[in-house]
Amino acid sequence: MDLALFSCDRPLVPFYEGAGFDPLPGTVLVGGTPDDPLCSDAPGFDKTVLAAFFTADPDADRAALSGTRVPLHPGRVDRLW
Repeated sequence: MDLALFSCDRPLVPFYEGAGFDPLPGTVLVGGTPDDPLCSDAPGFDKTVLAAFFTADPDADRAALSGTRVPLHPGRVDRLW
């Protein structure tokens, strides 16, 4: 699946929707490391996950990722975020 996937502050959602990205309701991005995760739904965060799908069936791919937790750990030491 080819996609662009990121989180942003909720007030920026209309801007990114205007650029062709769709919110993924209930989806959470998990950065950091497996031992010290940093989640887009952590207390104090007000994030929304958005995506653009570059696939033959974007609706099915969007449905498959909606409401999921997506681990983005680059390794055990390096941190994403």
